[in-house]
Amino acid sequence: MTLIIIMLLFLIGYSSQRGGVCMVRAVREVIERRRFNRLAGFLLAAGSAMVAMALAEAMGARPFATILGARPDGLAIAGGILFGIGTRISGHCAMGTLAALAAGQLPRAASVAAMFFAAVLLGPYMSRAALMLPQRTPILSPLSNNIVLALTVGGILVVIAASYLYCRLAWRRPRGGWSPLVGMTLIGGASGALFALDQQWVYTSRIAAFAYGNVAFTPSNIAGSVALAAGMMIAAMVGGTFRLQLGSLVDWGAASVGGLLMGLGATLVPGGNDAMLFTGIPLLLPNLLIAYAAFFVTLYVGLGLTKKNPLRSEGHCQTNGAGDSGHP
Repeated sequence: MTLIIIMLLFLIGYSSQRGGVCMVRAVREVIERRRFNRLAGFLLAAGSAMVAMALAEAMGARPFATILGARPDGLAIAGGILFGIGTRISGHCAMGTLAALAAGQLPRAASVAAMFFAAVLLGPYMSRAALMLPQRTPILSPLSNNIVLALTVGGILVVIAASYLYCRLAWRRPRGGWSPLVGMTLIGGASGALFALDQQWVYTSRIAAFAYGNVAFTPSNIAGSVALAAGMMIAAMVGGTFRLQLGSLVDWGAASVGGLLMGLGATLVPGGNDAMLFTGIPLLLPNLLIAYAAFFVTLYVGLGLTKKNPLRSEGHCQTNGAGDSGHP
């Protein structure tokens, strides 16, 4: 079982590095080019994860019943906003931060460390005491005990997203990458399967689990995160994008401040934007969905106010991918 988990995490890491899974790049694409290829890729991954979880549920696993959410509230919105601000300052979202670190950008280590530090300072007990946060009542996913609905909704999301991507890019691949139709489907399917095996595979959730003391810091418990990062690093080397970069003091400072705000936001949601995407959307958990919306709007506004490139008009649907960057 452990070997399967490690292999799936390696696949997600490799695929995400080759496919460019980062919300900052996705939002920049919307602002600067009026293109939604990366956002469609995220939707394809979420839909694929929902289908994979539904199949796992049919085989006896209970991801829809064992992964709980909460009602949407101001804390989730505030957490999404803080995570968006932190992402804007650091320049990368949660998955983008790990991918950049695996590609040789050493200042991103400060972001990961700061997220862990924030989780230690504002763990569930400390945050309730210091910030007077109310106790949340856990709620089940609306897809619990409804495999047909999950397959239907997930299938619709996959068809919509895949159709858009095929219309825009066909099977075109970015330089050194994979076709988003392949890469994002693999990421989503692997993440859905993982939730049936390890509910805390998302690396920001794993950081929180270590910080809260819920999981012991042992080789077996860090093996999955190591496999995720290793997949990203090997993909960067294979794709020719690995560059060891020490960075400046400004880079380290921005990474630290951004990571601290992302860690605080993830504590309030709870969960980083990777959890919002791979957990919130596939399970339709209200607190994660509203946090993801707040995160996106915050990042959109933050990047829009400082955009450097003028907006460029979008062309019509091109099945050959002409005139497109090839990225998801």
